[in-house]
Amino acid sequence: MSEKYPLIEKNASLVYVVAYAALIFIPFIGSVHLFDWDEINFAESAREMLLTRDYLHVQINFTPFWEKPPFFFWLQALSMKLFGVNEFAARFPNALCGIVTLASLFYIGKREASRNMAIWWVLFMAGSFTPHLYYKSGIIDPWFNLFIFLSLYQCIKVSRAEKNSKTDLNYVYAGLFAGLAFITKGPVALLVIGLCVLVFTAFNRFRFFFTFRQLMLGIIPFVFIASVWVAAEVNQNGFHVLVDFINYQIDLFKNPVAGHGQPFYYHALVLLAGCFPASLFFIAGVRLGYIEPDRQHFFRWMSIMFWVVLVLFSSVTTKIVHYSSLCYIPLTCIAAAFTHHLLSSGKRLHPAFYVAFGIMALVIGVLLTAIPFIDSLKPHIIPYIKDEFAVDCLSVPSPWSGYEIIPGLLFVMVYIFFILLSIQQRALTAIRLLLLGSSLLIPMYLYIVVPNIEAYSQRPAIEYYRQLSTQPVYVETLGHKSYAQYFYAQSKPRPDNSIDWLMSDKTDKPVYFVAKTTYVKNNRDERLEEVSRKGGFVLLRKK
Repeated sequence: MSEKYPLIEKNASLVYVVAYAALIFIPFIGSVHLFDWDEINFAESAREMLLTRDYLHVQINFTPFWEKPPFFFWLQALSMKLFGVNEFAARFPNALCGIVTLASLFYIGKREASRNMAIWWVLFMAGSFTPHLYYKSGIIDPWFNLFIFLSLYQCIKVSRAEKNSKTDLNYVYAGLFAGLAFITKGPVALLVIGLCVLVFTAFNRFRFFFTFRQLMLGIIPFVFIASVWVAAEVNQNGFHVLVDFINYQIDLFKNPVAGHGQPFYYHALVLLAGCFPASLFFIAGVRLGYIEPDRQHFFRWMSIMFWVVLVLFSSVTTKIVHYSSLCYIPLTCIAAAFTHHLLSSGKRLHPAFYVAFGIMALVIGVLLTAIPFIDSLKPHIIPYIKDEFAVDCLSVPSPWSGYEIIPGLLFVMVYIFFILLSIQQRALTAIRLLLLGSSLLIPMYLYIVVPNIEAYSQRPAIEYYRQLSTQPVYVETLGHKSYAQYFYAQSKPRPDNSIDWLMSDKTDKPVYFVAKTTYVKNNRDERLEEVSRKGGFVLLRKK
């Protein structure tokens, strides 16, 4: 085979990684509705791009949406052009990002450490909860994180003591990927990259690894790519839009926007629980005292990347789960390096590791297994719930069939076998089972269990929107913020977006509102009549 297909033979492992990533990230990504706010917000902006054929300016409800640059919406719009306007198309770009990311991790890990370490890196990323879930979502961060990592990797290459003939091109690539990160999520990309470079330079006694000419080699492609979006926005809406965008980013740092104020340690807890089991291996190997001298440069950068992102977003007042998602790459990298060292040296994990693992596995296993019993648990849960809306949401008929318990039980079995095999000193088999089992069970759980969970939350409202999507009507929410009514009711531009106009006699079509049951209870309006009620939502029609 090597004589006929030398390229395939040389990159066989990479091909396997790509096939494995496609297997776990693509199937069933359209099996559950998009979730408010972010997923539906971004998918709706992409849908409106297709509808208006305006690909340079991001919109929501056909009004300017300058909080996010357009790159991710371009990917979603292209996906919707290929697969139609649906959940699969909205999430497919991130499934593709998952494939590219795992391939990149394998390639870089093999180059910087070893083939075995690269394989562990891929498995930790695919076999840990939130890193896996992000590649089955429709949010911006996976591509944003990938571009920042690739930009920083170019910095890693040029910051080594030895130089090579491709150094100048690496600076160009660094600027290119930084520019793509900028038009994906904005100037925070420059902040993260700049802080990582600054911290590395400080550790290097402020000896810069680039000259002014090399700095310009990175700045020029960055400016070229960033101007694609900036110039289009300024040309249409003036400089004030750019100023508003920057002020919005600053406001996220200073104030708890949309009620997302959390304690300083919030992201540390999110990474500990969300990145299980990689987080425990990361903690075990965080000191990096076992890294060979010729490999320390790369892993020092990975440590810097992790701590810069964690400290930065722990300091930000607005704390949302995906803000710390860039930590997934260095966290799983260090977990993989530690695992490779552990197995190659023949050492055993500390007993404290198994205690921590047992506690977290017990909590997660019980939670995953108990969720399908939520209907049986309702009488015991509801008396302790103070939120009337949540109580109403739980009132929907039971969607459970009984077999939904299987994925949770399989998770528990994987955790038990990991501990048993570890006790028998079969660490290689134990860790393989843990990571491969998790990477395959997470998609199963999402396909079998999550749609039933959604039945208690947003599904009744989405069913109303879909029901009205084929009728010539206006649809809006009343008393709460949502983007689902635009995407699922397939809304089109209307003369006025205000509630006052929709309530007035000036409308040329029937008007429907979806409100929460608690809003209807506390706000009676004689201009509206109730059409239907399900779960926590009420469908209203203007008389």
